[in-house]
Amino acid sequence: MSFLEGVVPDEFLLKPIVACGLAAIANRENDPDGREVARRYYIEAIAATNTTLRHPRQVKEDNTLIAVALLGCFERLNWESNSSMLSWKHHVEGATQLLRLRGRGQLRTTGGMRIFRDIRANITLKALLAETKVPDFVVQWSAALEYDPLQTPSDQLSMIAARTWRIIDPDSPQSLNGVRHEYSLPQAHRDWNIWRGLNIILSRTQEAIVRRSWPTLAQAPPSPQYYRTIRDHMTTDICVAAACALGNESTADSLKGSIANGYLLIFPLFLAGTYLLEQLAEPSVSPGGSRIILVDEPLHTDPFTEASVQLAGVIERIDHINGLGIQWAASVSKILRGECRVYYDLGRSRVVREAEIEALLGSEVLDLSSVVTAPSGEE
Repeated sequence: MSFLEGVVPDEFLLKPIVACGLAAIANRENDPDGREVARRYYIEAIAATNTTLRHPRQVKEDNTLIAVALLGCFERLNWESNSSMLSWKHHVEGATQLLRLRGRGQLRTTGGMRIFRDIRANITLKALLAETKVPDFVVQWSAALEYDPLQTPSDQLSMIAARTWRIIDPDSPQSLNGVRHEYSLPQAHRDWNIWRGLNIILSRTQEAIVRRSWPTLAQAPPSPQYYRTIRDHMTTDICVAAACALGNESTADSLKGSIANGYLLIFPLFLAGTYLLEQLAEPSVSPGGSRIILVDEPLHTDPFTEASVQLAGVIERIDHINGLGIQWAASVSKILRGECRVYYDLGRSRVVREAEIEALLGSEVLDLSSVVTAPSGEE
């Protein structure tokens, strides 16, 4: 915070300075009481700053602008949740308005240029995070700054960063989270998805064999996370392939795609959905070592869980395929929604309906006569 160099703080400016200092010390010492004291100074600083902003002369003083910048600094020191991000953005917007109100004349002094450069960094960062334009006056004033060999790299970088918003294009309708697959043939995703589906199935089979064989194996087996990483990668790629073939429902363009593409995507999307259910459901372990999940409730409605959000996206794709005229998709969607009350044998990657359980009670693979509930990954 080079803008504090040479500044003589008055009683008004001391409040945000003390708030930031106490917050930094409390964080370093992991002191909750210290954080609470810092928060009180911060609240007092906000009240004092609001009073100053209503004064026609004081609103243009250096200390007022510095105080607003320090309030934003406090939020970054005391980061707690998304509310801190919103508060930080609010303080940056306030500092931006004060810069504009003070006018270009503030750049005539060394202190004014120093304050401008420091606050410009936060303005640029906020614009980059929001993918919005840096205010024109900030760009114009940056170009007019007095040459300073020590500050030239910073000034040049700010000018470049201010132009990046122009080259941030929206995602393609055929992409997912900024990723797009390009295939040489229109339905080449079919062959890739066969390979991805086999990877999901084989990783489950391998994991099931390891679970039944350990500790008799000659060497330590891969961890469960190894197999989950494979399935996670394959699931993501299947979802990206679906976006390529059908379009992305999160874009302005509506979903599209042929019946043939939809038909080819149902089973890969179902396998991807079962992997997401595997993360969200609580597997049970049979005496034979098989892991089984009961799908009897919706697990795709939690907006705060990544796997749940991704599962909702998979179900939306399958529902769209049903709308193309493929009724098989409706049955698959009901299973993933938890509307059919089915068991899913992870080791064999197969659905077992409740009506089949009695006939399978004697099977070592699916012996539910004395199922032991255990956390995922434990036996």
